[in-house]
Amino acid sequence: MHWKNAIVSLVLLLLAGVAPGLAAEYRSGGFVLTEEQVEAMRHASVAGVATGVGNVLVNPGFETGALPPWTTNNWTVTNADANSGIFSAEDIGNFWIEQAFPPVDVTTITSVTFFSIQPEAAIQAVDFFYGPADFDEFLVFPGATWGQLDVTSELRAVGQLERIRIWGYSGGGPDPDLTRIDDVDIESTVIPVEVQGFTVD
Repeated sequence: MHWKNAIVSLVLLLLAGVAPGLAAEYRSGGFVLTEEQVEAMRHASVAGVATGVGNVLVNPGFETGALPPWTTNNWTVTNADANSGIFSAEDIGNFWIEQAFPPVDVTTITSVTFFSIQPEAAIQAVDFFYGPADFDEFLVFPGATWGQLDVTSELRAVGQLERIRIWGYSGGGPDPDLTRIDDVDIESTVIPVEVQGFTVD
């Protein structure tokens, strides 16, 4: 799947930026792990997962300066404004940005939040996908300044969450229909190993 390739590329890019001798790196087959990742895997209490609360998303704040593994039909990364760090993602119009991830049992998810800003303080749809065509869509209402939106209560009581999609908007006026998002966070007590960077191409 394309998101797995993007995660591997991101991990390799991040590891390439580490000066030699500063961090041990392990390779086996298609796996590339840091010493810290090996230690985390070694102490995982469930085979195939790392335990402890963590974000299931990769590049949640767009701080790579690029979108992958996020996909979109119009959004871009910008350094014009951010909730934290240097970058955020922005869109003008009713277009989506999404990230797929290995299915996560909703009972392990402790929170789903993101920061958003719309100068016109309009509307924003969010989709939770539980299968390729099985999703719930709901609305949130961003403000004209950065604010955190907590959408945890929109999760189903049972199911496997496997993708989040966040929308911009169109209509209103007279200003451009601008939406920016940053620091998207799906916190889970069980993180699939692919999300941790323990994945093969």
